Amino acid sequence: MRPGLRTRTTVVAVAVLALAFVVAGVVVVVLLGWSLDKASTEDARSAGKQVVNEVQKEGARDLTSSDVASTGDTASVIQVLGNTGRPIASDPAIAGHAPLTATRPAPGHETVETISLSVNGTAQDYRLVTTGVSGPGGPYTVISARSLDPLDEASTRLSLLLAVAAVPLLAVSALAVYGAVGSALRPVEHMRRIVAEISTRDLNRRVPLPPGNDELHRLATTLNGMLARLASTHEAQRRFVADASHELRSPLNTVTTALEVAGHHPEAMSTGELVDVVTLETARLRELVDDLLLLARTDDTTDNLVRTEVDLDDLARTEAERARVDLDVEIRATPAKVRGNAPQLRRAIRNLVDNAREHAKSRIRVETRTEGALAVVEVSDDGPGVPEEDRLRIFERFVRRDDARQHRAGGSTGLGLAIVAGIAARHGGGARYVAGRAGGCFRLELPLAET
Repeated sequence: MRPGLRTRTTVVAVAVLALAFVVAGVVVVVLLGWSLDKASTEDARSAGKQVVNEVQKEGARDLTSSDVASTGDTASVIQVLGNTGRPIASDPAIAGHAPLTATRPAPGHETVETISLSVNGTAQDYRLVTTGVSGPGGPYTVISARSLDPLDEASTRLSLLLAVAAVPLLAVSALAVYGAVGSALRPVEHMRRIVAEISTRDLNRRVPLPPGNDELHRLATTLNGMLARLASTHEAQRRFVADASHELRSPLNTVTTALEVAGHHPEAMSTGELVDVVTLETARLRELVDDLLLLARTDDTTDNLVRTEVDLDDLARTEAERARVDLDVEIRATPAKVRGNAPQLRRAIRNLVDNAREHAKSRIRVETRTEGALAVVEVSDDGPGVPEEDRLRIFERFVRRDDARQHRAGGSTGLGLAIVAGIAARHGGGARYVAGRAGGCFRLELPLAET
């Protein structure tokens, strides 16, 4: 099971902090080692300088072991070699020891090196400063050696100290990060509980906004916006179901009433009249169900439409010709090619033409053209037009109005223009009412096909 966000954040923070401690510790230990190494060389040079000065003045003839002896420890030892390269005087700790190094620098010069020596039966690393000296009876070589064990001990001790100090620091840091992340996520958990408690019966409830203008405030604002959209969608679906139920009930009531009349009073309605009523209302039911299914398909964005290149001007010309039976039709079809689903686009243009036929007095006009990257279909009529307050809501489903357009667009279902808007949106375009024209004018806009 994957650990939670608090745990993952704490682990990452502690790992980064531990890495920082390691890098800082390495830097400190390296700098300390460099400083102590330099100090060891200076100590060896300083210890040998006194002997060098004495040999330069008086030579090494009267030099004894006590003259080059250290304070009694083995941390610093000195050896003086004669011109033959044999030891003349040595620290008692290395008495009888062969020359410490084979290096013989010229008088006035020195060499620095690190070697391993066995002093009093203990092997240690020493820093050697070998100086060439010119004096009476010379030349001579003065070798001053300084043990590096204290340097190694100091570096080891510092490393252990840093490691021991890092453990409680990392533990405290882990607790602090874990608590800080928990405190930061507490408002998120509060929002989660509130959203989890919201049901479809209480979509008006909102998440309280945290103070400030940080990420949590923006998250709460986004959640409230989502809840508002869900509430609006839920209300629209509720109204749609109610309207659809009402529309379906009307033809069913008509059929039921006709059957009851025919059954109880056969003299009042002949069989032919009954068949006519049932046929008409069944056609209305079929049309309404078909429109509802088409609206459902336009709302379903997961449905992969079969898209091909479609000539809107050909579809518009075909649908306009259907209206010539009872109206004067003007067709202005300029080529306009789009990529989409031909049956749906044909249905959208047919609904616009049927809407114009239903409300026109005597004349309609169908026009196609291109405007920039858009293909445009405009269908207008010489009817009463649409009042300004209804020009947006006319594309909603089952919109009822009291003016001359209350017959509803697209036939008897009241879904014609809603279907047009849904098909246009599914194809990346839109549908709207065009103001400033005599009569009514509806416009369908779709993206042109890429060439």
